[in-house]
Amino acid sequence: MEFHTSNLPIIINTSYPTVAILTSTNHSSFVIHLLKDYFPKSKIIVDSPSEIKRVQHAHLIILLKVDNSAIEGSFSIQNGNISNCPAINIVGGGIAGVVYAVRALQTKIKQEDSIFIDSLTIHEFPSLPYRFFWTWDHSTNWYLEQHGLQEIGFANSYTKPEDGFLNDYFRLIDYMSIHRINGLTIYGFLRDSHGGIESAQVICNYAKERGVRIFPGVGINCYGGIYWEGSHPYHLSNWLKKHPFLRAEFSQPSEFNLPDFQRLHLPETFYLNAACPSKPENINYHVEALQWLAETFDIGGINFETGDYGICQCSTCNKRRNIHQQWSVHDMAEVYPQLFTAVKKMKSDAWLICESYWDNLLDLDALAPLSDLPTDSIYQFCINRHYWQQLKSQLTSEHVKKLPQPINILRTHMGSQWQQERYTFVGKRFSEMMRLAYQTGLKGATIFGEVSSFNPINEINYLAFARFGYDSTLTWESFLQNDLAYLFGGSEAALNFIDLFHTEPRILKSAIDKAREIANQYTGDIYRRWVWLQNRLFQKLYMQ
Repeated sequence: MEFHTSNLPIIINTSYPTVAILTSTNHSSFVIHLLKDYFPKSKIIVDSPSEIKRVQHAHLIILLKVDNSAIEGSFSIQNGNISNCPAINIVGGGIAGVVYAVRALQTKIKQEDSIFIDSLTIHEFPSLPYRFFWTWDHSTNWYLEQHGLQEIGFANSYTKPEDGFLNDYFRLIDYMSIHRINGLTIYGFLRDSHGGIESAQVICNYAKERGVRIFPGVGINCYGGIYWEGSHPYHLSNWLKKHPFLRAEFSQPSEFNLPDFQRLHLPETFYLNAACPSKPENINYHVEALQWLAETFDIGGINFETGDYGICQCSTCNKRRNIHQQWSVHDMAEVYPQLFTAVKKMKSDAWLICESYWDNLLDLDALAPLSDLPTDSIYQFCINRHYWQQLKSQLTSEHVKKLPQPINILRTHMGSQWQQERYTFVGKRFSEMMRLAYQTGLKGATIFGEVSSFNPINEINYLAFARFGYDSTLTWESFLQNDLAYLFGGSEAALNFIDLFHTEPRILKSAIDKAREIANQYTGDIYRRWVWLQNRLFQKLYMQ
């Protein structure tokens, strides 16, 4: 019994029809639940493809296949038939591709007294394969009905309730799955105060079923190591307490300096303890810890850092590299190869992301030591707002081809607290960034995803990142018409919303009146967004 393609729509007039889903995936998986929800007035049968003869009398057959050899996040949907039974063939690149396809199918189904499914011949694939969010656990605020929310910091305790971690990240992952954002870095992934190992495992499983890879943020010889905070042996401070001679030799700076940001004073804290990268005992410790991480959690990869708040100045380290700065590319080249190999032995499909720090993408000499690192890893270059204009005018495909490694992505502090832009409109910049990445041969980008999409400005920013990341040939005008118009009541309304958000102080009262007038034309979520804008403008007015 073979699938035969067809360009005809599918029409099912039977009351309470039988829909058969044939798949080799878990029969109780998230995508199966999605499909069941799409056909609420149908009898659903889920079986393996080998049992196709058992369901030949169904009114609709859906073939669902995960193709791990295809580009992750790509998918195809094709109408057809199997032995004269209407059928839909869905093939997804990895779990993410299947999730995207099933969500796309929903928009084509119309149900009243009968089921009507448009003629489908859909083939989609991402322009940029790597579209990631980056977060700290303590300042990721997607569940707003809880105490202890924070907005900034990288050496913070966790002040939310223990279940706040799951409440925040479930909502964030749901949003990412819907909008095809396929990877999530979590610093503070493992912390006793929000559930430790058990909560982290739950997050990984939840995300994987929805097509989102989880990347624990780990500090190699820094930032708490593999287990950010707790009594666990793989928390770096616990290791250094037992072996103080393995500590790095440097004075912790009293403040953290970042372009486009005011000075951030650093507390004396065990969170920022650091180990010497030249000590083989520390390398062996991290190898063991990383293998445990890859074995214990169903992670999609790891985001690696070697620290950006100072480097070891012991005699051995200074013989290797005589520099005094916040981070060291030489240290990465020294420690990463052995660590990456250890992870790949445990989890061959893991995406390993090497944080290459900021505002250096145009400096080939500074990046030269990266050439000694594995070619199948992802090299992530952070850019700050002041560097963006330079990068936009100078980055070319010829330069990207000269980079030490073939898989390179951007990460930006724009649109985050680290540029004083946590609640700032940067959607246009994000669209330009994704198009630049695509045009020059970079493979993707990472932005901060800590603020709930309840905030319409952050919602615009996220959507721009997501849409232009998956389809970098988009124009801002088409994005405005096809995405923002739906959120705000039309293209003109969307432009009005952005303009009013940037209202000058002297005309705030008239802007509030205009926002109220527009809001009263709508209901539901459109109304909610316009009410949010009024509140934001009232806040500006009150603070004058």
